[in-house]
Amino acid sequence: MIVEFLRILGLLSGWPVQLLLFKRKTYYENGKKVKLKRGGKLIVSNHYNMLDYVMSCFMVFPRKLHVVTSEHPYKNRFFRFGMKFFGTIKADRETKNMSFVSESVRVIKQGKLVQIFPEGRNTPDGKLQPFFRSYILIAHRANAPIVPVVTDGNYGLFKRARVMIGQEIRISDILGETGKILSKVELERVNGAVYQKIAELRAELEKKKKKGAGK
Repeated sequence: MIVEFLRILGLLSGWPVQLLLFKRKTYYENGKKVKLKRGGKLIVSNHYNMLDYVMSCFMVFPRKLHVVTSEHPYKNRFFRFGMKFFGTIKADRETKNMSFVSESVRVIKQGKLVQIFPEGRNTPDGKLQPFFRSYILIAHRANAPIVPVVTDGNYGLFKRARVMIGQEIRISDILGETGKILSKVELERVNGAVYQKIAELRAELEKKKKKGAGK
């Protein structure tokens, strides 16, 4: 309870700052709003930098947004302490420990939100990189919808960040009935579909920016 109180207090205190830093304009695929207020879901996003997650926290507030992050922030004592309040799930690439998959599944099954960046690294140039497929295992084992979210990474004073939220994707919509374990072919098929959707949403977001939508 104390940790949750501090989390909410921190977000409320930072609300005026995020209004200046992000000035977020949110769009929805086909104009249909996606419900993020309740239920366990896996948010899959492109990744510019660490501010992607900060912006997402305010996007779903007051809900808590857990995030799968690499081992690097944990090496800094200050960041390690701060992340305790924001529900981070450690994915240790150095040891190739896959426990983050089961931990993410556990959190989602509790009806909570988890965000993951399947590119596995920052891409400040905005070019979409290949996806690691572990996010598919999480969604499949948790029987949870994937919510594709794309940002333009335009953070900072005198800037405006734009976000496109896609409709929920269920693995069963792509593969139909599946077993408990997905084959490599099935994993690749799902990954291709999700990657394509993220790419389409990103292209649509760029079109809206060029048209000057939401100024």
